[in-house]
Amino acid sequence: MTGETPTTPEKESVTLTLGCEPHILVTITETPEGNLFISLVPEAPSDEPYDLDGVFFNFTDDTMMDSVNFFPDENGGGIYSPVTDIQTDADNVDSLSNGAQLADTYDAGVQFGTVADSTEGTVNFANFTLWSDAGPLSIEDLDLSSFAVVVDSDTPDGMVLTVNDSPDAPGDGGTDPNPAECAFTIEGEVNTEVVLTQLDDGSIQVDMEVLQGDDPDATGSIGDIRGLFFNIGDETLLDDLSIDGEDVTSSQVEANSVLNLGSGANMVGDGRTGYDVGVEIGTSGQGGDDIQQTSFVLSHPDGLSLDDFSGEEFGLRLTSVGLEGAEDREGSLKLTGMCEDDPMEPPVCDDQYALGDVMSLLTMPSHDDGLLAAAEDPEAELLEA
Repeated sequence: MTGETPTTPEKESVTLTLGCEPHILVTITETPEGNLFISLVPEAPSDEPYDLDGVFFNFTDDTMMDSVNFFPDENGGGIYSPVTDIQTDADNVDSLSNGAQLADTYDAGVQFGTVADSTEGTVNFANFTLWSDAGPLSIEDLDLSSFAVVVDSDTPDGMVLTVNDSPDAPGDGGTDPNPAECAFTIEGEVNTEVVLTQLDDGSIQVDMEVLQGDDPDATGSIGDIRGLFFNIGDETLLDDLSIDGEDVTSSQVEANSVLNLGSGANMVGDGRTGYDVGVEIGTSGQGGDDIQQTSFVLSHPDGLSLDDFSGEEFGLRLTSVGLEGAEDREGSLKLTGMCEDDPMEPPVCDDQYALGDVMSLLTMPSHDDGLLAAAEDPEAELLEA
């Protein structure tokens, strides 16, 4: 129509996060011409960058493979697209030219290097394009969950990075990883979970929940949370410490001196000398309240961290203890637990594995001395060049 400005079609794009450490981002973009442009970059710069050696993936329909083409050709892309080998064979591609082998098989593999037909040299960034003789390609033509990237395969530290499908993984449109927290269970006749969470403003949120019902750690008994007592590693923080929560009735703060908050909220006995902080929750008896889940926030003008509570003892006071569903619960408990010394320990990574995990011998040849080990034969000897 006269007077209208032509617009460029918006490109469809998706970014996958592969691995845990390092994170490699694989971005797949649909071009206006109907091609797929695929780029691989590290999630963040590093003083010791990882060497990208190859990427493997599957098509959603194997029958389309005969019409798919790759650009650039092998050894034809230069430093900006350092493709040194291309393999396509439905569910039968699983290795690089240096002998490094993956645990799974794929439809396609693209190898990177700075020396023709090899993985030699360091490649930090790579890209290539897919196009088809049968018509336009779309992101849906690729099995996004299948992508795997091989890094550092010319060294004993070679890794295979697979798709990190966490909604919080960088590059997947999610948020940063979950806030740092220290979670532990205070165990006894009643098991109670305590979770300390580091908030962005430098405060600590404390959540408590009596485990019950179908929870695998429930004991079948419950109780009314009446108080939580604990120590702080840096006692200078006790001055100006603030405690705020909907169910908080009272609190006391005094180094190694807090044991009794009154109305049954106490940890008196068993030779205890006193905690730094005591927080009373709710009121005495089931008549006023019966609290099995609550939270409060600790704050300080200078900020707090999980390290301030790492390795410190927590004391829990429960009253109205008895079986779930019972009308009369007349028991009481004084239990202790601890925020472990390393609350920041990362979870086990399931999104990468060492190449050595799937090879009977280290199959990466040394380009200096020409040593080669055969992955297929565990009894094979190293042959000296």
